[in-house]
Amino acid sequence: MAATASGKDKTLRYMRLHVGGYDLSGDARTFGTLDSTFGEADTTGWNETVYNYLSDGRRQVGISGLQVLMNDDTARGYTVLKDGGAAYPTTVFFGGGGEPTVPDPAYILPGIQLSDNAALDGAIFTMTAEMKFNAVNYAAGSGNPHAVTLSYGAKTATTTGTSHDNEAASTGGWSAILHVTASSGGTWEFKLQHSTDDSSFADLATFTADGSAVTAEYKAAAGTVNRYVRLLETRTSGTVTTSCAFARS
Repeated sequence: MAATASGKDKTLRYMRLHVGGYDLSGDARTFGTLDSTFGEADTTGWNETVYNYLSDGRRQVGISGLQVLMNDDTARGYTVLKDGGAAYPTTVFFGGGGEPTVPDPAYILPGIQLSDNAALDGAIFTMTAEMKFNAVNYAAGSGNPHAVTLSYGAKTATTTGTSHDNEAASTGGWSAILHVTASSGGTWEFKLQHSTDDSSFADLATFTADGSAVTAEYKAAAGTVNRYVRLLETRTSGTVTTSCAFARS
């Protein structure tokens, strides 16, 4: 049966930040905005008394003012974000009264990092980054950053994720990010699946990542997404910690 949303109990305490294969939640401080905007096309004629606008059809997405502690330990805030221009699939998860779970909201971005500014916040040194959509990741189905959580946490055995009910099928395509933030070096398979009835599921896509190493992967495609979606994580060996978020376009 599809998971039930936790409701409006979203607080900063239960937000999580995954950048590439790294969980930076312990260093995350704040961010400015998670952008999803369209430009304006002014269609006002000479004889009109009210300005008229259409969307220009181009969505701008990105994360502004992402601030983390200047933690230079391995795989922490400074060491991950210090190289401007780096490409990182990035997800911001919104947990509801606890760590994120299906189908808590998420914001996904196949990011290209455009800055890595150091600053002093009171007595604490921080790193501030700006991330935009990485053009090399654009594909049919890309664009919408507003996603839902399909997986979050440590896995020691094959895990059939709880499904998310989209309420209806869609035909505009989809995008998703898988993060493997810890691995014992084993072998896994990660499949997105969809269903019309929440009973019989068909494969939608298979990630290239196989759970053998810390990594992150962004996928997008055109086509139909049935009403229900889930993530199937199949174990051959080893253990992993994963997170995954999925968006329909």
